[in-house]
Amino acid sequence: MDGISVIIPLYNKAAHVGRALESALCQDFHDTEIIVVDDGSVDEGPAVVRSYRDKRLRMIRQANSGPGAARNRGVAESRHPYIAFLDADDEWLDGFLRTSMENLLRHPDCALSITGHYVGEDKRLWPGLEILQVSKGPWRLHSDISPRIMGASLAFIHSAGAVLCRREVVSRFGGFYEKACVYGEDLYLWLQVMLNCRIFRDPAPLFWQHTESSELARAGRAIRRHDPVLPFLTCPGPVRASCPPEHKNLLEKYLAYEALCCAHECSSEGNTAIARRLVKDYPLMSCYVWQYAKLRYKIAFPATIPLLQTSKRAMHAAAMVFTS
Repeated sequence: MDGISVIIPLYNKAAHVGRALESALCQDFHDTEIIVVDDGSVDEGPAVVRSYRDKRLRMIRQANSGPGAARNRGVAESRHPYIAFLDADDEWLDGFLRTSMENLLRHPDCALSITGHYVGEDKRLWPGLEILQVSKGPWRLHSDISPRIMGASLAFIHSAGAVLCRREVVSRFGGFYEKACVYGEDLYLWLQVMLNCRIFRDPAPLFWQHTESSELARAGRAIRRHDPVLPFLTCPGPVRASCPPEHKNLLEKYLAYEALCCAHECSSEGNTAIARRLVKDYPLMSCYVWQYAKLRYKIAFPATIPLLQTSKRAMHAAAMVFTS
């Protein structure tokens, strides 16, 4: 049976990387190599990794370049035809690698296997499973899917720790996005895979995403709206170029939908410059009439946003009191 290369990007996760390593080393699929890519950590994370004496484990160190570059470096250094990714603050549950490999071996036409997962300190089942009504088996994107469900389908793959993929798939689409990006670098790759390939979806929760130890999850996406919004919105060229003809219209509708959502978040955080740029770059967002009208109001009258937000919170609190 072919082996699996496990890629773990590490950046200042000394308190958590041991948990991730234990979950990888204890898998019941043993033909693995585990590559930790230390992306310029300044804490004791690399020392924690060095404390493990296992011939399957090795560490590569590089200057801080971001999670996409760290994952791509790991892929470049890997030796096996199957690749799995695990963030240094997350963990796999028993049977993840074995089950994921069985899924791909039984379905050689699928580019990757994705499992269900738990989220957060209280180990909640990822809520998107119910929205998507995921059943175990191969799945292919259909051109009549709604942008909302397409976004949920992409979010299902978004947790890189729940994915086992074929190495050639990562190479075919150029790997993870690297340019000055701390959020969505994996979405850039998985969106291209989803547009072009069959995917094996398995709802069994075999991965635990520890959002409680993630800076992005604690702060929220909006706090970083001074950064590029999402790489497939700021640099859509390669995604458009790789999109098959039957999904061209779907992709444009989806990009406009995501641009509209991002522009709303930007304007709510006072970053109207990026919101205006998204309106200019994605005029198709105007087909979402009501949300587009609200966005244009927020951009035109930014001073009213705090008042609207206060009113919305007050109405929500009153509704909670009324229904309790």
